[in-house]
Amino acid sequence: MIKPSNTWIVVADGARGRFFKASDDMKTLVSVGKADMVSPESRQQPRELKSDKPGRSYSSSRNGARHALEPPHGYQKLEKHRFMADLADILEAACTKEEFDDLVLVLPRRSLGELRGLLSKKVQKRVRREIAKDLTNETAAALLQHLAPHLRSTFLTVRPSGV
Repeated sequence: MIKPSNTWIVVADGARGRFFKASDDMKTLVSVGKADMVSPESRQQPRELKSDKPGRSYSSSRNGARHALEPPHGYQKLEKHRFMADLADILEAACTKEEFDDLVLVLPRRSLGELRGLLSKKVQKRVRREIAKDLTNETAAALLQHLAPHLRSTFLTVRPSGV
């Protein structure tokens, strides 16, 4: 028997995450969960994320010149990494509760690679498609239009009738 699978479509970037699934008639995308994930810190400029000036150091030569030290990591990249870790935790919790059968991940290429490294093996086994696009600002209707060619086989899967 062909039965619609409970497929979540995760559309995210480094600062916003949205969760969708197909409606019963498979013609629209319906939002899953209470609200979108938003991390405004990831969109801020690095100078706004850190309040202190960078430290200073003397030059290695003996001319007495001082230079500002660069931070070891970009603060904006750290915020984006924290956001991806939170997204991975949410997907792990939903997978444990069996809220979805399959996952479709739609993220920009860099965020997709980072999220892939943070997902547990259990969640990775449920990923059916990975689409490297930034579609976080699209409406649900526009999303369905963009993703329709990629998702035709993902929405319908053959499952035993008792499952």
